[in-house]
Formats: sequence, C-alpha cells, structure tokens
Amino acid sequence: MQLRGKGRASLTEADAVRYAYRLLSYRDRSEKELRERLQRKGFSEDVVLHTVSRLAEKGFINDTTLAASLKRTAEDIKLLGRQGVRLFLRHRGLAEEIIKDICTETDHEEITRAQKLVDKKLRTMGNYSAEEARKKLWRFLLRKGYSFDTIMQILKQFKIKEEEA
Repeated sequence: MQLRGKGRASLTEADAVRYAYRLLSYRDRSEKELRERLQRKGFSEDVVLHTVSRLAEKGFINDTTLAASLKRTAEDIKLLGRQGVRLFLRHRGLAEEIIKDICTETDHEEITRAQKLVDKKLRTMGNYSAEEARKKLWRFLLRKGYSFDTIMQILKQFKIKEEEA
C-alpha cells in the first residue's frame, strides 16, 4: 500500500480494508473514528463508506459494544462521574442515542465511585486546611464529571469524617 506521491490517487478498497484492519488491531474504534482516519489517509468518500459498512456487517465495528466497554473503563479505571462518562464517549465519536442508552446508572453507583475517588485523592493530597481541602476536592470532582448533588453529598460525608477525627 503505497500512500506517497502519485500512488495516493489510486488507493483501492482493498487498501482501505487493509488499513482499517491495521487500525482495529491496535484498539477498537467507533465508526466515526474509523471514517475520519480513512478520509485523512486519502481514501475517497465512496471507498470509506463501503469499507466501514463492510466491516460493520462482519462485526469488526460495533459502536454499542464499544460504548459498553468504554463506559466500564471510564467508570472503573478513570472513576469518572456521569457527565464525565458522557463526554468521554462523545469524544470517541459515539452517537448520542447510544450514549443515552448505555448511560443508565443510579445515583448510588455514582456516589460510590466519587467516594472511592475522594479516598484515593486524600491519600496523595498534602496538608491543607479543611476549607482548602474541600475546595480542592470540589474542583477535582467537578473536573471528573460529577454532578453538583453528588459532590455535595460527598463533601458532607467528608465534613462528618473530619469532625469525628
């Protein structure tokens, strides 16, 4: 697959499929991500559409399973809040309907994740006054995509633990 100079104009569908397989061997990609990468490489719109639809038919691209996998990663490893998960999925090029379907969690799950994240953050946080620590935790949880209500509940728990100590 020669992609430099004059060979760029004669890119075939077979070249596109080979390139797509190579991209998918590194990591799973959404249809949108794969389309963009193929277009950036110089493949024509028709070749890109046909290649992506062919790979989707064969099961190499499935945005729903990708969304479920990415959601688990965002929640379990990155410990993102509900809005953070949605943003993470949107950045990966997933459709809004898929994101809406996949993001159905309870407040309890989000609070549990936020508590886990705060406990982890407190271990690495230096010596700050109680007020400074609360402000830092507030901003940290907000950046991670947690809702106002969740942050308030976590900080109330933090205040109670602080008074007990």
